[in-house]
Amino acid sequence: MRLDLHNHTRFSPDSRVDPADLVRRARELGLDGIAVTDHNSMGGVGPAEQAAAGVPGLLVIPAVEVSTAEGHVLAYGVSEPVPRDLSPAETAERITAQGGVAVAAHPYRFWSGLGERETLSARFAAFEVLNARTLRGGNERAGALAARTHVGGTGGSDSHFLEEVGRGFTVVDADGASVDDVLQSLARGRTSGAGSHRGARATAIYVTKCVSEWIGRGMRRI
Repeated sequence: MRLDLHNHTRFSPDSRVDPADLVRRARELGLDGIAVTDHNSMGGVGPAEQAAAGVPGLLVIPAVEVSTAEGHVLAYGVSEPVPRDLSPAETAERITAQGGVAVAAHPYRFWSGLGERETLSARFAAFEVLNARTLRGGNERAGALAARTHVGGTGGSDSHFLEEVGRGFTVVDADGASVDDVLQSLARGRTSGAGSHRGARATAIYVTKCVSEWIGRGMRRI
Protein backbone atom coordinates (compact mmCIF):
# COMPACT_ATOMS: atom_id res chain seq x y z
CA MET A 1 0.00 0.00 0.00
CA ARG A 2 1.10 3.57 -0.74
CA LEU A 3 -0.22 6.38 1.43
CA ASP A 4 0.73 10.03 1.65
CA LEU A 5 0.83 10.48 5.41
CA HIS A 6 1.46 14.23 5.63
CA ASN A 7 -1.04 16.72 4.14
CA HIS A 8 -2.48 20.08 5.10
CA THR A 9 -5.84 21.63 4.28
CA ARG A 10 -7.60 24.94 4.88
CA PHE A 11 -7.80 23.97 8.55
CA SER A 12 -4.08 24.78 8.78
CA PRO A 13 -3.14 28.47 8.87
CA ASP A 14 -0.73 28.03 5.95
CA SER A 15 -2.90 26.12 3.44
CA ARG A 16 -6.11 26.75 1.49
CA VAL A 17 -6.71 23.22 0.18
CA ASP A 18 -10.25 21.92 0.57
CA PRO A 19 -10.29 18.44 2.16
CA ALA A 20 -12.56 17.10 -0.59
CA ASP A 21 -10.12 18.32 -3.25
CA LEU A 22 -7.30 16.59 -1.39
CA VAL A 23 -9.23 13.32 -1.51
CA ARG A 24 -9.90 13.69 -5.22
CA ARG A 25 -6.26 14.43 -5.95
CA ALA A 26 -5.13 11.39 -4.00
CA ARG A 27 -7.44 9.17 -6.04
CA GLU A 28 -6.19 10.71 -9.30
CA LEU A 29 -2.65 9.80 -8.26
CA GLY A 30 -3.61 6.22 -7.48
CA LEU A 31 -2.77 6.45 -3.79
CA ASP A 32 -4.29 3.92 -1.40
CA GLY A 33 -4.81 6.55 1.26
CA ILE A 34 -3.87 9.86 2.84
CA ALA A 35 -3.53 11.31 6.30
CA VAL A 36 -4.93 14.76 7.04
CA THR A 37 -2.33 16.32 9.34
CA ASP A 38 -3.34 19.91 9.91
CA HIS A 39 -1.43 22.04 12.38
CA ASN A 40 -2.97 21.56 15.84
CA SER A 41 -6.42 20.95 14.33
CA MET A 42 -8.46 17.95 13.25
CA GLY A 43 -11.08 20.06 11.50
CA GLY A 44 -10.19 18.68 8.08
CA VAL A 45 -10.50 15.00 9.00
CA GLY A 46 -14.31 14.79 8.99
CA PRO A 47 -14.78 16.51 5.61
CA ALA A 48 -12.08 14.32 4.09
CA GLU A 49 -13.71 11.18 5.46
CA GLN A 50 -17.06 12.26 4.04
CA ALA A 51 -15.50 12.88 0.62
CA ALA A 52 -13.71 9.52 0.72
CA ALA A 53 -16.94 7.69 1.50
CA GLY A 54 -17.73 7.90 -2.20
CA VAL A 55 -14.24 6.78 -3.27
CA PRO A 56 -13.91 3.00 -2.81
CA GLY A 57 -10.51 1.82 -1.64
CA LEU A 58 -9.18 5.18 -0.45
CA LEU A 59 -8.35 5.39 3.25
CA VAL A 60 -8.32 8.59 5.30
CA ILE A 61 -6.11 8.33 8.38
CA PRO A 62 -7.22 10.72 11.14
CA ALA A 63 -4.21 12.69 12.30
CA VAL A 64 -2.82 16.02 13.44
CA GLU A 65 0.57 17.72 13.36
CA VAL A 66 1.27 18.88 16.89
CA SER A 67 3.48 21.87 17.66
CA THR A 68 5.53 20.81 20.67
CA ALA A 69 7.83 23.08 22.64
CA GLU A 70 10.70 21.94 20.40
CA GLY A 71 9.25 21.10 16.99
CA HIS A 72 6.55 19.16 15.17
CA VAL A 73 5.17 15.70 15.93
CA LEU A 74 2.70 13.72 13.83
CA ALA A 75 -0.13 12.00 15.70
CA TYR A 76 -1.93 9.24 13.79
CA GLY A 77 -5.13 7.55 14.84
CA VAL A 78 -6.07 10.06 17.52
CA SER A 79 -9.63 11.18 18.12
CA GLU A 80 -8.87 14.69 19.36
CA PRO A 81 -5.99 17.17 19.10
CA VAL A 82 -3.13 16.99 21.57
CA PRO A 83 -2.35 20.26 23.39
CA ARG A 84 0.46 22.22 21.80
CA ASP A 85 3.70 23.44 23.42
CA LEU A 86 4.27 20.35 25.56
CA SER A 87 7.61 18.56 25.53
CA PRO A 88 8.12 15.99 22.76
CA ALA A 89 8.12 13.20 25.34
CA GLU A 90 4.83 14.26 26.93
CA THR A 91 3.30 14.83 23.49
CA ALA A 92 4.19 11.28 22.44
CA GLU A 93 2.79 9.93 25.70
CA ARG A 94 -0.53 11.73 25.18
CA ILE A 95 -0.79 10.44 21.63
CA THR A 96 -0.19 6.89 22.79
CA ALA A 97 -2.71 7.32 25.62
CA GLN A 98 -5.37 8.02 22.97
CA GLY A 99 -4.46 4.80 21.21
CA GLY A 100 -2.61 6.71 18.52
CA VAL A 101 0.84 6.41 16.96
CA ALA A 102 3.47 9.12 17.47
CA VAL A 103 5.92 9.94 14.69
CA ALA A 104 8.67 12.57 14.69
CA ALA A 105 8.01 14.90 11.74
CA HIS A 106 11.01 15.89 9.54
CA PRO A 107 13.40 15.63 12.53
CA TYR A 108 16.30 17.55 11.00
CA ARG A 109 14.43 20.40 9.37
CA PHE A 110 15.56 23.81 10.52
CA TRP A 111 12.91 25.69 12.49
CA SER A 112 10.21 23.04 12.85
CA GLY A 113 12.09 19.76 13.28
CA LEU A 114 12.78 18.35 16.74
CA GLY A 115 16.49 17.81 16.20
CA GLU A 116 18.27 14.62 17.15
CA ARG A 117 18.39 15.02 20.93
CA GLU A 118 14.68 15.79 21.29
CA THR A 119 13.72 13.10 18.78
CA LEU A 120 15.55 10.54 20.89
CA SER A 121 14.04 11.90 24.11
CA ALA A 122 10.56 10.57 23.29
CA ARG A 123 9.06 7.17 22.47
CA PHE A 124 8.28 7.45 18.77
CA ALA A 125 7.11 4.47 16.74
CA ALA A 126 8.71 5.96 13.63
CA PHE A 127 10.53 8.96 12.20
CA GLU A 128 9.47 10.75 9.04
CA VAL A 129 12.40 9.80 6.81
CA LEU A 130 11.08 11.16 3.51
CA ASN A 131 9.44 14.55 3.66
CA ALA A 132 9.08 16.07 0.21
CA ARG A 133 9.46 19.58 1.64
CA THR A 134 12.77 18.71 3.31
CA LEU A 135 16.22 18.77 1.75
CA ARG A 136 17.84 15.45 0.84
CA GLY A 137 20.43 15.79 3.60
CA GLY A 138 17.80 16.13 6.32
CA ASN A 139 15.83 13.16 5.03
CA GLU A 140 18.94 10.99 4.78
CA ARG A 141 19.95 11.86 8.34
CA ALA A 142 16.45 10.95 9.55
CA GLY A 143 16.66 7.63 7.71
CA ALA A 144 20.03 6.87 9.25
CA LEU A 145 18.71 7.70 12.71
CA ALA A 146 15.70 5.43 12.23
CA ALA A 147 17.94 2.58 11.11
CA ARG A 148 20.33 3.10 14.02
CA THR A 149 17.54 3.14 16.61
CA HIS A 150 15.47 0.37 14.98
CA VAL A 151 12.25 2.31 14.51
CA GLY A 152 10.04 2.58 11.43
CA GLY A 153 10.17 5.21 8.73
CA THR A 154 7.35 7.15 7.10
CA GLY A 155 7.04 9.38 4.08
CA GLY A 156 4.75 12.24 3.16
CA SER A 157 4.50 15.15 0.79
CA ASP A 158 3.83 17.68 3.58
CA SER A 159 1.50 19.14 0.97
CA HIS A 160 0.08 22.62 1.35
CA PHE A 161 -0.99 22.83 -2.31
CA LEU A 162 -2.72 20.19 -4.43
CA GLU A 163 0.19 19.92 -6.86
CA GLU A 164 2.42 18.77 -3.99
CA VAL A 165 0.30 15.74 -3.01
CA GLY A 166 2.00 12.40 -3.53
CA ARG A 167 5.56 13.71 -3.85
CA GLY A 168 6.36 11.79 -0.69
CA PHE A 169 4.59 8.68 0.52
CA THR A 170 4.70 5.76 2.92
CA VAL A 171 4.92 2.17 1.79
CA VAL A 172 2.91 0.10 4.28
CA ASP A 173 3.37 -3.61 4.87
CA ALA A 174 -0.13 -4.38 6.15
CA ASP A 175 -2.05 -7.64 6.46
CA GLY A 176 -5.29 -5.85 5.57
CA ALA A 177 -6.49 -2.63 4.02
CA SER A 178 -8.20 -0.74 6.85
CA VAL A 179 -7.23 2.29 8.89
CA ASP A 180 -6.54 0.00 11.86
CA ASP A 181 -4.26 -2.17 9.71
CA VAL A 182 -2.24 0.87 8.70
CA LEU A 183 -1.98 2.12 12.29
CA GLN A 184 -0.82 -1.31 13.49
CA SER A 185 1.84 -1.38 10.78
CA LEU A 186 3.02 2.09 11.83
CA ALA A 187 3.19 1.03 15.46
CA ARG A 188 5.18 -2.10 14.57
CA GLY A 189 7.69 -0.34 12.33
CA ARG A 190 6.44 -2.07 9.18
CA THR A 191 6.59 1.04 7.00
CA SER A 192 9.13 2.87 4.88
CA GLY A 193 9.29 6.27 3.22
CA ALA A 194 9.77 7.04 -0.47
CA GLY A 195 9.47 9.94 -2.90
CA SER A 196 11.35 13.10 -3.82
CA HIS A 197 13.31 15.63 -1.78
CA ARG A 198 13.04 19.41 -1.86
CA GLY A 199 15.01 20.89 -4.74
CA ALA A 200 16.42 24.36 -5.43
CA ARG A 201 13.27 25.85 -7.01
CA ALA A 202 11.03 24.41 -4.29
CA THR A 203 13.44 25.75 -1.66
CA ALA A 204 13.12 29.30 -2.99
CA ILE A 205 9.33 29.06 -2.90
CA TYR A 206 9.35 27.38 0.51
CA VAL A 207 11.63 29.93 2.16
CA THR A 208 9.72 32.90 0.74
CA LYS A 209 6.39 31.45 1.85
CA CYS A 210 7.60 30.54 5.34
CA VAL A 211 9.28 33.86 6.04
CA SER A 212 6.31 35.95 4.81
CA GLU A 213 3.84 33.88 6.82
CA TRP A 214 6.09 34.04 9.89
CA ILE A 215 6.15 37.83 9.68
CA GLY A 216 2.38 37.84 9.17
CA ARG A 217 1.95 35.84 12.38
CA GLY A 218 3.93 38.42 14.33
CA MET A 219 7.08 36.29 14.20
CA ARG A 220 5.44 33.42 16.08
CA ARG A 221 5.80 29.77 15.12
CA ILE A 222 2.78 27.80 13.94
